[in-house]
Amino acid sequence: MRTADDFNRYYATPDPWGISRAMFRDRVLRRHLTRSIRNKSVLELGCGEGHLTQAIFHKARSVTAVEISDVAIARAKSLNLRNARFETADLLETSFRGYDVIAVIECIYYLSRQEQEAFLEKVAREHAGKMLLLSGPIIDYPRYFSHRRLMLQFKALGFTVIKFHNLSVYWHPFSSRIVANLLKLPRGYWLLDWLPEPMIYQRLYALRAP
Repeated sequence: MRTADDFNRYYATPDPWGISRAMFRDRVLRRHLTRSIRNKSVLELGCGEGHLTQAIFHKARSVTAVEISDVAIARAKSLNLRNARFETADLLETSFRGYDVIAVIECIYYLSRQEQEAFLEKVAREHAGKMLLLSGPIIDYPRYFSHRRLMLQFKALGFTVIKFHNLSVYWHPFSSRIVANLLKLPRGYWLLDWLPEPMIYQRLYALRAP
């Protein structure tokens, strides 16, 4: 797992991953997450500078948003969101008890394989019977996941997959880039879930903890 110092170096420049410019991703997440988090208490892990806290989780009753970088958390706090509390913490050391929903969007792949398993075991232990929202790349590089590996891991740990949705298209080869741009046309994102798996970069999973 990368350290607080590592992430503080990333956040020396505001919005180092261009999160605030990913409007297409935000529209897709709102479409799939709003019903799941509306009027719920949410633990958002890896919240960064609070972009998704503001853009997606504003429909929640309350949000506890956690990030390992105190630089990012200082920027998140400056948003002054009415329903959110921001905390500097390591997500593996955060208590998962007492929330309706845990959300870990685009960050679990920063954990090692062992840490990922420890994370899911902790969710199963401290968040039993409740919802976990998880997303990440499924391009099957050593750093990331494959859909098959995730499904096997969820099953082995007793998680129930409620649903999953595609979030974005992998930009290689060039033909996929053309499709990705077509999806950005008005309401084009409705077609995302119809695309074949080899074209998909990010996928969102809604899970029920055992």
